[in-house]
Amino acid sequence: MKTLLVKLLLIVPALLFLDWVIMVIVGSLSSLLGANDNFFCTIYCDFGIGLLVSTFLFVAYLIINQNFHHKIQA
Repeated sequence: MKTLLVKLLLIVPALLFLDWVIMVIVGSLSSLLGANDNFFCTIYCDFGIGLLVSTFLFVAYLIINQNFHHKIQA
């Protein structure tokens, strides 16, 4: 249980920071390339939601995978 907690305390913030960096880069490049409000209200928001959902699904996968392997080894 301790290893799972440590992994989550290190991985989740790192992944959320990586999501933030990706969104900043995509948003900055889009703005520099002349994207309008319609882009930011549709594609950019959907991309951000998809990125966060995929991050949380990956974290759920890590939790399930850790618990599954722990039960097999026990």
